[in-house]
Amino acid sequence: MALADRCLVVNSAALKRRTATAFFYLDLEDTVRRAALLTAAVRNKIPTIDSLKREYVRALTQINGAPLNTASQPRIVAGGPILRVARAKKLVDNSVRASSYSNKSRSVAIKQAQHGLLFLRLQHPSLCDLCDLLVTDILCWPSVKLGGGSGAELLGIAWLAPSGKLTSLDIAEFVIHEMVHMNLTLADMTVGLFTRAPGSHFKAHSAVLGRHRPYYHAFHSACVAVAIIYFRLLVGLNSEIDWLRSSLWRCTSELMDHRASFTGFSWNAILAAHAFSRTPRLSAIPVHKDLTRLV
Repeated sequence: MALADRCLVVNSAALKRRTATAFFYLDLEDTVRRAALLTAAVRNKIPTIDSLKREYVRALTQINGAPLNTASQPRIVAGGPILRVARAKKLVDNSVRASSYSNKSRSVAIKQAQHGLLFLRLQHPSLCDLCDLLVTDILCWPSVKLGGGSGAELLGIAWLAPSGKLTSLDIAEFVIHEMVHMNLTLADMTVGLFTRAPGSHFKAHSAVLGRHRPYYHAFHSACVAVAIIYFRLLVGLNSEIDWLRSSLWRCTSELMDHRASFTGFSWNAILAAHAFSRTPRLSAIPVHKDLTRLV
């Protein structure tokens, strides 16, 4: 279901600050509002719901200079200008030479990513809409060091290191994972997530990596963990969430010891993620309500 088909309104009244859901990064309506806020600030005009994706991406391009895709769904590439800018901004490493990445391998990688997006669309149209809004390009490029990722300096681009071992579920989780990172960066740019007060810097357990990282990365990991737990429960992988739940509980417990580091927006998200780690409920997630309305 395209954004234009949804009963969402983008106007000056809708852009006014409101009480956000604690799981704002999995809330399509709130994400639309924040994307429109950034667009209005950068482009000096309020987009319509029909023009939101296009104008939002143009705003990102003004900020980062990347040749991002403005179409309604992510563009999947295996080279070209997106690779060049991703390398220039240090998103993609140089551990694999272009000459060793054959045209056949590139074609297979692109088809793999397409299947992952289709799987996500079939499982959860509203969550896929959220990913479609924030992810402009998926770059399939191999690495012997990393599995891919995204960066705050290149919002819109998700780098996927292809592998024959990746399933459509793995790729769907990857897209959700990177969408959450992008959504949190968007939130920090528009409503603010971290106070950045003197003495507010600390390290905390990463819910995803299982080791200590700077607090802002740990906060990101908590939100990603919520999203992955939610998606695994949705597709019936209940047996594959125990470690992540335990890690999320530890992460949020450590974050909760540092209230002064977070704004009210992010603090509510931490409290909600902590509760979700103990009792994960599909109905707690905003996009799940969108899904049940489609049934």
